[in-house]
Amino acid sequence: MASETSSQGVWFVYRSHYEGPLSKRIRRLEAPSIVAWFREKFGEARRASEPGRIAEQDLGGYVYGFGTVLEAAKEHDLSPPIATKALEKILREHLYVEGGPENIRIDDHTLRVRTDDDEVELAYFFFDDEAARRHPERVAWLLHDEPRLPDGAALRSFEPPIAIEPLTPAGAGEGNSYAVLLTHYDGQTLPGQACVFPGVRLPELPAHLCRVIPEDKPVSWSPTYRETWPVELRLLRAFIAADAPDLEQALGRAAAYPLLSVEGNSSTRTLGVGPHRDAKDEFVRAARDRSHGGDPRRSIVQVGRHMAMLCAHASSSFGYQQWILFDDRWAAAHPDLASSLLWYASRWDPFVEPEAKPRVLDKEALEEAAARPYRPAERFSKGEPVMHAKFGLGVVQEAEATKIVVLFGDGVRTLAHGMKT
Repeated sequence: MASETSSQGVWFVYRSHYEGPLSKRIRRLEAPSIVAWFREKFGEARRASEPGRIAEQDLGGYVYGFGTVLEAAKEHDLSPPIATKALEKILREHLYVEGGPENIRIDDHTLRVRTDDDEVELAYFFFDDEAARRHPERVAWLLHDEPRLPDGAALRSFEPPIAIEPLTPAGAGEGNSYAVLLTHYDGQTLPGQACVFPGVRLPELPAHLCRVIPEDKPVSWSPTYRETWPVELRLLRAFIAADAPDLEQALGRAAAYPLLSVEGNSSTRTLGVGPHRDAKDEFVRAARDRSHGGDPRRSIVQVGRHMAMLCAHASSSFGYQQWILFDDRWAAAHPDLASSLLWYASRWDPFVEPEAKPRVLDKEALEEAAARPYRPAERFSKGEPVMHAKFGLGVVQEAEATKIVVLFGDGVRTLAHGMKT
């Protein structure tokens, strides 16, 4: 974890696929507040010959689009901001970001920005020591700067901070194993994906993967469409030897597999979804004539008893992708780090307030609302009630470009929405 200092200051984290094994850059800014740091940079920018670059030393290098606000400070002779509202107004008028105002979020202790460079999505965060003290479960992974995880385990319980998608069939044992996948195959690269294997801890996970067949998620709108485990976990399963299930060897084999090329040039929805004995051959056939695109020798594999991490060098252009596995025993020993990892993979903004995690669907409240009938071509919003022909009343928990996560009376399901007809 990035080292703490005794003096008051501000953290800067750049979430970028161009930035090393963990795809992020962490810097410490010696300033009493975010506004004070910007005020100082505005003063420097108004005197600089290259105002767009004056923050690069503090921020550790180039940050996509950030220099535009400092160029504007000089071009328009902007007064340095003295309060958060003044800074917010300047940023909304002069900071270049892709997307709408929702992609710039600011309060007295944090500034969060999401953008993209037409190739991949990027995000950066400023937060002060007060925000870090208030929310260690949000920032622990943001401030983790080593491509290794701490070891350890504890017998305490672990409650994830948000609802996590289960991968079935469940194991027959106790505990859970979580998978955090910070991966991408097109221009939609943030935040990632988090899921959980119920009923199995990490020491038993390799054998479990060999025994089970990934179950499909219910998809009512197409009799032929299949959506099941993430392709990374199907690939991991394929490379586990049934006679000697070894997680470290399987992760090493996965790092050498040209998954970025395979996924980018063909559909992988049906790869490795059948019996374990057939899965490896299916992935090997799909990789014929595909180049890796990165350098597997630069990949980093770490495996402990209750956690594992692969920093896979997947691309010469976009660097690394991360697969992180841990169980509830590891999470209990490192609850802030575990919670922040799940958060990081599920939301681009670590400081947005979590929604309540309903245990039971309040059907009476939904019946009072006007629940729209579910159709794949319709678009739905977070919090909106939905009426499904098969699953009944539900409420949208998460809404992305082409899918929604809906809580029904019998559990959480992932459905398509906004599909072209």
